[in-house]
Amino acid sequence: MALDTADEPDDPVLSRAAQELRDEEVPSWVEASTAILAALRATARRTRALDASHPGFVDGDSLRVGDHLVLLSIARALSELPCGVKGIDLDVDGRRCTGVSLDIAVTYGQDMAALAVTLTGRTADAVNTTLGTALAAEDVAVHVVDVLLP
Repeated sequence: MALDTADEPDDPVLSRAAQELRDEEVPSWVEASTAILAALRATARRTRALDASHPGFVDGDSLRVGDHLVLLSIARALSELPCGVKGIDLDVDGRRCTGVSLDIAVTYGQDMAALAVTLTGRTADAVNTTLGTALAAEDVAVHVVDVLLP
């Protein structure tokens, strides 16, 4: 949409603002994306190292996985379920994951029993796949923190 000012007198404030915008040097997308990536790489993220195992585990070998990878794995496993995940907390004893607590928001009238079975099973599977542990569905606690209107 063009601004038609042919029959109006020039507004000095508008003219000056337009001139300053024309004179402003805009960085290229390559420069902007490089700066963004550099800022992201410089950002520190706190994480806990959790003990993990792999199928070919040999005594003396050790494997540690950051807890944020476990949280991401759980979030992905639950992303398509008909509830909103508001929080995920790992229960950790030393460096061993012993359980998970989920805070969820559900729609009013939803079958909570079926949803809870699915949530606990998928969460335990996600942790076991990521860490190679044997977490059971009973080790997952589900807390409903919000109820939404349908």
